[in-house]
Amino acid sequence: MIERKAVLMALAFVAFALVSVPSVLFNNAIKTYFGFVGHWNVAVVKPTRSGVLPPTRQRGGRPGEMPQPELRFVKFSVKVAGAKEVKVAGDFNKWNPEALVLKKKEGNRWEAMIPLPPGKYRYICRIDGQDVLDPLNPDTDLEAGRKVSLLTVK
Repeated sequence: MIERKAVLMALAFVAFALVSVPSVLFNNAIKTYFGFVGHWNVAVVKPTRSGVLPPTRQRGGRPGEMPQPELRFVKFSVKVAGAKEVKVAGDFNKWNPEALVLKKKEGNRWEAMIPLPPGKYRYICRIDGQDVLDPLNPDTDLEAGRKVSLLTVK
């Protein structure tokens, strides 16, 4: 009776290991794959301009499938010495700086990458709580009476 119980316990442990180890590896792979988005909240990053839809194309070639908008991956990159926190607010995230927090890379560079459909987007960088224009982008525009950076996604 004790041997049978030990065999069943060993089988239960092996079954648990066979189920949990691949799921942990899969979870880590998903985190690594989607790690480029940082603290990205999908609901906040959706474009707010409903009047202009980006060009669409058929994906996958399946008949009856709705066409999807073309998306481009846009890299926001700022080089600032001594900054503790860098965020980006723009019309693509309803001017919410908490929606796009840049990650610190080597060489005082802060970066984030987000998908956006083609178009023009106004944005501003928030470095340690202070709003500044993007130092690496010379294009500017006006938003509610203040000067902001302008990004053109083609």
